[in-house]
Amino acid sequence: GLEGIRDAYAKGRGTFRTRATAHIENVSQRRKGIVVTELPYAVGPERVKAKIKELVNAKKLNGISDLKDLTDRNVGLRLVIEVKNGFNPEAVLAELYRLTPMEETFGINNVALVDGQPRTLGLKELLQVYIDHRINVVRRRSMFRRKKREDRLHLVEGLLVALLNIDEVIQVIRESDDAAAAKTRLMQIFDLSDVQAQYILDTPLRRLTRFDRLELEKEKEQLAKEIAKLTAILESEKKLRGLVSKELGEVAKEYATPRRTVLLEASGQTTTAAV
Repeated sequence: GLEGIRDAYAKGRGTFRTRATAHIENVSQRRKGIVVTELPYAVGPERVKAKIKELVNAKKLNGISDLKDLTDRNVGLRLVIEVKNGFNPEAVLAELYRLTPMEETFGINNVALVDGQPRTLGLKELLQVYIDHRINVVRRRSMFRRKKREDRLHLVEGLLVALLNIDEVIQVIRESDDAAAAKTRLMQIFDLSDVQAQYILDTPLRRLTRFDRLELEKEKEQLAKEIAKLTAILESEKKLRGLVSKELGEVAKEYATPRRTVLLEASGQTTTAAV
C-alpha cells in the first residue's frame, strides 16, 4: 500500500514494504521458474540464496528444485529459481515474498538539522530547506564575486592613472626617500587610495610601462558590467531566485535519473510517482 509512503513524504516518517522484481518464465523444456531481476534496497543475492536454502533444508519452503545465480556484469542481477512440476509458481513466489528478504520493511525517518535544531521534515519541507540553502549560497557567492571585481576595478583605475601620468609617477618614485614616502606622495599628487598606490609601487616598472591602455580600458568596462549584473541579482529577489532555478535545472538535466521503483496500491493497481 501507499499509506506509509504518503506519511514519509508528507510528515517525514513512515514505514512501507519493498519487494523484489520477479517474473515467471520457462527455465527449461519441462519446468517453469521464477526469475528475480531486482532486490529490495540493501538486500544482496547471497542473502536471498542463503535464506532460500535454509528454508528448503528445513522443509519450510516447498516446490523448489534448483536455485541458480546467473548474475554478471552484462545482464545484471538474475536469480533463477526452478519450480518443481505440480507446484504453482505464483504460490511459490508468494511464499518467497513472505519468508525471504525478497520482501523487506523499509523505514524513512527524515531527521535533519535546521538552524542547529533537529527536525523531522516531509519532502516539501526538505526541498524548501534545500532551496533556501541554495538561495543563501548564490547570494553569498554573488557578494564575494562582486567584491573581487570591485577590488580589481579599483586597482585597474589606479593603473590607468599611473599609465596616463607615467613620467610624473616615475619622477615621484625616484625623488622619494623610501617606499613609504613614495606611496604618500603618490596618494597626495594623484588622489590615489592606499591600496592603489601600494599596487603601483609593487608593480615592476617594466610591467607598468608595458600596460596597454586600451586593454585596461576594456578590462575596466568588463568589470563594470559584471559588477552591475551581480548587483542586479543581489538587489532583486526575483532575479536571485531565477538564477537558483536555472542552476538547479541544469543540475537536474545532467544528473536526474528516471524513478526506479514502481508503487503498488494495496489492491495491486500500480501507480508512478513524480519524485
